[in-house]
Amino acid sequence: MKQGSVKKRIFISNAFMVLVSLLVFLAINLVIIKGYSEAIEKEIRTSVEQIVDEDGLEDLIIDWTFQRNEFLLFFGLDGILCIIVLVIISQIFTKNLTNHIMEPLDALSEGAKRIKGNDLSQDITYTGDIEFEDVCDTFNDMQKHILEEQEKNRKYEKARTDMIAGISHDLRTPLTAIRGTIKGLMDGIASSPEKQNQFLQAAYRRTGDMDMLLNKLFYLSKMETGNMPISLQKLEISEFLQNYVQAKQELMETGKEEMTLDTKGIKADVLVDPEQLQRIFDNLLENSRKYGEIIPLKINIVLSKTPMGLSICFKDNGVGVPEEKLPYIFEEFYRGDESRNKKEGNGLGLYIVKYLAGAMGGSVRAENADGFEVCLKLPISGKGEAEDNGKQ
Repeated sequence: MKQGSVKKRIFISNAFMVLVSLLVFLAINLVIIKGYSEAIEKEIRTSVEQIVDEDGLEDLIIDWTFQRNEFLLFFGLDGILCIIVLVIISQIFTKNLTNHIMEPLDALSEGAKRIKGNDLSQDITYTGDIEFEDVCDTFNDMQKHILEEQEKNRKYEKARTDMIAGISHDLRTPLTAIRGTIKGLMDGIASSPEKQNQFLQAAYRRTGDMDMLLNKLFYLSKMETGNMPISLQKLEISEFLQNYVQAKQELMETGKEEMTLDTKGIKADVLVDPEQLQRIFDNLLENSRKYGEIIPLKINIVLSKTPMGLSICFKDNGVGVPEEKLPYIFEEFYRGDESRNKKEGNGLGLYIVKYLAGAMGGSVRAENADGFEVCLKLPISGKGEAEDNGKQ
């Protein structure tokens, strides 16, 4: 609402009040006139009865005319005085009312100007009518929300810029390696079939790194557009974990990586998407390989019961994460180590883990426990039961 319209409404309300007051004044004065006229009429009637000659009648007419003029003058002065008093009172009332209403409106107007100038650090301070206080508090809440969103967007843009730079680096590294390998083959550096096969194997591994990175970007795009397919189905978690660990153990280099599983004899059904659950474990395994900084890298997966369902803890024996950075590792594009020359990473793996866990009705947390540990919590489907080996 514009300030001019508020003042206009106050003026109209004040004019209406003055008009009503004048009508009341006229009504009261009409009553006074009527009473006064009846009194004079009574006096005239009494005087007429006492008239004995023409001189007395003339004096009576003169006296009546004088009293009538005196009354009209008195009535006019009384009306003017009342109007002046009403105008003065109405002006005082209008000024006080205008100041009272315009104070919070002016504060809101100044606040809007500050927001327009991108100054969101100063709140509106107003104490008075509860209705205006609520409006000002709502304005402050809106300003705080805008500030938080701006800060969030600023961090997101910075992270996005860093991600683009990181992806460029991550793509350049395998591309350079592939290009060098192909160049070596073209120049005949690998003369023997064994050397040629070694060069081709190296190039093939690098294409796998590129494919993994592109897949992450593809999944990130689908998550941000809400097109990530989640097909939930009942799954016996212990059997799933055993199959996953067995498949990974067959591909690990002896002496460099080890993976173990402890299901504690638990048999329980969970409602998950098997493909996305495997993606969670793949991202955790990749994260441990990149940031573990230890040989041999030992990974232990432990399944356990919780009051709310099941817990799957993925633990490695690596160096862990600095405590001050631990709360941020699941954020989009966040990387624990800013030096890209030391490690390759794009800050997407753990973010995808958190997103997928939440999409399947679970949650995820991380901590340092003689290494780095990520625990995934999932609800049990239906009447999932947990049994010990000794009870089977």
